Amino acid sequence: MPAYVLLSRLSTEGMKAVVEKPERIRHIREVLEEYEANVLADYQLLGKYDHCTVFEVSDNFRAQKAALQQELTSSTESLLLPGIDIDLFERMVKQEIRTDGPHEWQISWWAKTIRILFRWRHFSRHIWQACKPFTVTGKEHFSGLKGPCIVVGNHTSHFDSLALFQALPQRIKWNTYFGAAADRWFLKNGGGRKELELQPWYNSLAGASFPIKRGGGSKTLDYSKWLLDQGANLVIFPEGTRSTSRKMSRFKHGVSLLALDRKVPVVPVYLTGLAKLRPKGTREIFPGPASANIQPPIYFDEGTSVEDATRQIFDALNTVHQRVLDHGDEAGRWDWTPDQ
Repeated sequence: MPAYVLLSRLSTEGMKAVVEKPERIRHIREVLEEYEANVLADYQLLGKYDHCTVFEVSDNFRAQKAALQQELTSSTESLLLPGIDIDLFERMVKQEIRTDGPHEWQISWWAKTIRILFRWRHFSRHIWQACKPFTVTGKEHFSGLKGPCIVVGNHTSHFDSLALFQALPQRIKWNTYFGAAADRWFLKNGGGRKELELQPWYNSLAGASFPIKRGGGSKTLDYSKWLLDQGANLVIFPEGTRSTSRKMSRFKHGVSLLALDRKVPVVPVYLTGLAKLRPKGTREIFPGPASANIQPPIYFDEGTSVEDATRQIFDALNTVHQRVLDHGDEAGRWDWTPDQ
């Protein structure tokens, strides 16, 4: 997730308010969190600027809006600086960011057969160890699908793709592929890292993944379109990155562009409980209940615009999200009613 540094200088009135009530300095954090930012650090400064906040947010547009809102409410001046991870910066300077893939061989019969042998290691064991229990509802919605589809889910945890794959019917699993960040999972030779899970060939074979270049423009979807043309199913998280607030992040248009262009349905799946299993910023796992709730497929009418399609997909998941916030994880079921 992109990181930013926000430097703020308070107005005279703002400074007086802070002196009278020091806890008001936390207003900056509150404004950022309204825009789904994950605040990493807060510092009060002694210098030209009064406050420094380091935060992560899903995209530059949200960061700019949050900074503007902060300036309009209590700052006379603010400066927003994007940050780059040191390891990534070093690789950029050394021109070591070279990616490998996509690998078209991953849809061959032999690759699919080998992938079955990898399922326990790559997918299932993590769900069995962490999700106690793991519940799947609405699987019957796949029974009427005859061709390829795009499966979408809300994104709050590293476990999301594992849980979503685990929830799919066997015939869908056999030919399903995941988009993954090229600059993390598809660096040539693992970017110098020896872990098996970071090798591009392993992610193409065992993980059924293919590289997506962040900010790569329309060409980023070419391989996804090719997969759909081959009859493959796709799994995509439209938020693009893990949400760190109670709100769902704004959906990107990639799923809509693919679904409308290739005339395929979209199947929303609402995931619950996974964010608690491995909270962001920790590697420790806290076993607990989780579920994947498959919702009815969305078929788009001829002439539907990309914006309207994205809104339909967002609404399908956000409606369930609001129910879960109000009534608990059981409300994630597609057929849930208030009487249950």
